[in-house]
Amino acid sequence: MNNCMIHIFENFIQITVICSIGICLLLFLKRYLFENFSKKFNYYIWLIIVFRMLLFMFNYTIVYEVTGSKSNIVESDIVQINIHIDNNLMLYLSYLWIFVTIFIIGYTFIKYTKFKNLVVDISYDIEDSEVNCIYKDLLKELNIKKKIELRGSDELISPAGMGLFKSYIFLPDYPYSKDELTWILRHELMHFKNKDILIKLLVLSVKMIYWFNPIVYIMSNRINIDCELYCDESVLSDCSLRDKKEYALALIKSIKMSKNYPSGILTTEFNKTNLEKRLDNIIKKKGRRGTFVALILICISSITYFNVEKISFDNSNALRTIGILNNTRANLKSDNILNRKVIYSEY
Repeated sequence: MNNCMIHIFENFIQITVICSIGICLLLFLKRYLFENFSKKFNYYIWLIIVFRMLLFMFNYTIVYEVTGSKSNIVESDIVQINIHIDNNLMLYLSYLWIFVTIFIIGYTFIKYTKFKNLVVDISYDIEDSEVNCIYKDLLKELNIKKKIELRGSDELISPAGMGLFKSYIFLPDYPYSKDELTWILRHELMHFKNKDILIKLLVLSVKMIYWFNPIVYIMSNRINIDCELYCDESVLSDCSLRDKKEYALALIKSIKMSKNYPSGILTTEFNKTNLEKRLDNIIKKKGRRGTFVALILICISSITYFNVEKISFDNSNALRTIGILNNTRANLKSDNILNRKVIYSEY
């Protein structure tokens, strides 16, 4: 059991280092190369690292045969003691990591459950027939068959979507015009269509498992920005310049009416996430798809699932090893006999 825990923790540390380097590399590429690609590509490319970090236990060992000379080292008792101490340290660290992770998962689950129950309990039905008509038309237009309830809320600071299984869209009691309301509802429904809450759950799982790694929090913040940029791009696909201006104005107005305090986790909000960049993205044309680049990055990532070990089946090496060990033992034995003879002769 202890050896299994140590093995899992060693894989975990290895993947932590590899994925941290991968996050830094991806941030660099997104800054200087991927800007020309679509927001969809820049958003979903994070899933390569997210899935790799969640599947840290799935490492496969490749063993291949080599021949030739191989140096052998006779381990002393001191080396064995040091290895034993290192294994104990790894075991303690692995249990500490598991304990803290379980605590964070439990705390986050309780916090989210309380927040969701509070928002749902104090929400109310929207009786405005025009708003309900707009909402039903958008559901048909976007071909969303999932049941997503539209409710009013005074608890949330901005329009928001919530719920992975039983889903809701909440509208605060603000004086939106018909066009503004259409853009807002389209935006929130697009989040559900893009499975953004599921992706937020995966990213949150990574944050809970790798709670000690600050680079993971940087990745999470950047994914949130890319999520909103991709949602804006999806909403404005094939739209005219006039539509884009109306959408931008609806976004700005929603921000002005929103209060400045954070809301709950696992929600999609029509808020001011990196407003300047989003407004600039609204005007820009859609970038390249980047499918070929994504396939290359997936292939590179797949390499990290494999560990390569060397095994020598050369019998001569085995015989040399046995000979070295026997000679060493014989020399140690003869030295002990000579030392005893010297001691006896002195007496």
